[in-house]
Amino acid sequence: MTRGRTFYRLLSHDLSYSLAYGKYKFIVFYGLIALLSLMMGAEVKSVANGNTVGTVYLLLKDNGYIKTLSDYELPYYWDFIQFFTLFLIGDFLYQDLNNNRTYVVLRCHSKLQYMLSKVCWLIIQNMLLFAGMFIVIYAVSSIVLGDFSFHSSAYFHHYIASLMNNSVSPGQLVWRIFLGYILTNLVLSSILLLLLQWLSPIVSFLGVIIISSLSTFLGTKWLPAIHSMILKQDTFNREHHLTLSFSVIYCAVCFVVIAAFTLYTFRKSEVY
Repeated sequence: MTRGRTFYRLLSHDLSYSLAYGKYKFIVFYGLIALLSLMMGAEVKSVANGNTVGTVYLLLKDNGYIKTLSDYELPYYWDFIQFFTLFLIGDFLYQDLNNNRTYVVLRCHSKLQYMLSKVCWLIIQNMLLFAGMFIVIYAVSSIVLGDFSFHSSAYFHHYIASLMNNSVSPGQLVWRIFLGYILTNLVLSSILLLLLQWLSPIVSFLGVIIISSLSTFLGTKWLPAIHSMILKQDTFNREHHLTLSFSVIYCAVCFVVIAAFTLYTFRKSEVY
């Protein structure tokens, strides 16, 4: 069996098995997202004519920069989405590493390809996870608001655009928000994959949650989770110079470095 075919089979197995293993958890997650979208859509509708852009903004925005601890407000929805998506990814990784690793590695005769398939799975899974979330939010909020467009609505003009420092279109805003979540989760889930090689799943998950939570009250752009925080980007805040291009480059470099280190340590380890 060629290496390319072996890798393809490993990746296909990860994609199909993760869906089968976590299907009920995905149903719960998307069900909760649908409920929250219904709530946010109703809130948008109660104050002005709006569309999905307003729902996405209300549901996925963070708490912004804080100057004093007394100004801190817990970003409930941001925390929920970050933690639940990391749980969905980490739960499968632990289950597969714990139950199937030895058998699969012995079958494919390559520890490198086994772990490389997990790294590629992280990329695909994060993209699919947030694509699914976008579809749910769009479908529910569009039905509630009776508007399936992404044009500049009254809600966008009065409650979102008025807060911007750098003007972007409604569609660009939605793209920036979802791209930020994908980038952040790629870095955090790669850290989770690395930690699961040595630590228990609870300790690994809590460690990643702590790293993620630091960005809710610290303003440094060198923390991974801040790149999913739209109110801390230069679109809304110029003071901290957090641009989209920096987020893309920083998260890409972090992911590649962490993934490379994960591949190296797993290949050199004596664990099968």
